[in-house]
Amino acid sequence: MADCPICARGYPLDVLAEFPTTWVTGGIEAPLPGYACVVAKRHVTEPFELGEAERLAFWEDSMRAARALARLFNPRKMNYQIHGNSIPHLHMHLYPRYAGDPYEGRPISNEAQFQRTPQDLTRIGQSIRESSGPT
Repeated sequence: MADCPICARGYPLDVLAEFPTTWVTGGIEAPLPGYACVVAKRHVTEPFELGEAERLAFWEDSMRAARALARLFNPRKMNYQIHGNSIPHLHMHLYPRYAGDPYEGRPISNEAQFQRTPQDLTRIGQSIRESSGPT
């Protein structure tokens, strides 16, 4: 945990929404419109290290965020990525994909391609917090 910047700080940067077992983050700069990241509150590096209830909550929170982003941004597809190579703390990147996006037909880079306003981030966070069932 000593090498984990999230644990060293006690929380991730750019929190948009908070749930009992996760934070949903997203900054001003993003690789794609609607990008967000779901971060486990408890320090683990792999999903299988979560207990059953935490694992379910992590997945449900991730789907809650993805559903809200899909409603807001109407992407063609949502990509989900878990790496942990750079930041050794469980987190899932949510990338809404669009026709003609800068990464169409190839892997996504985390290089910022889009600037978002504080109002954009407020709207995204509010939508995620208010999102519930699959309707």
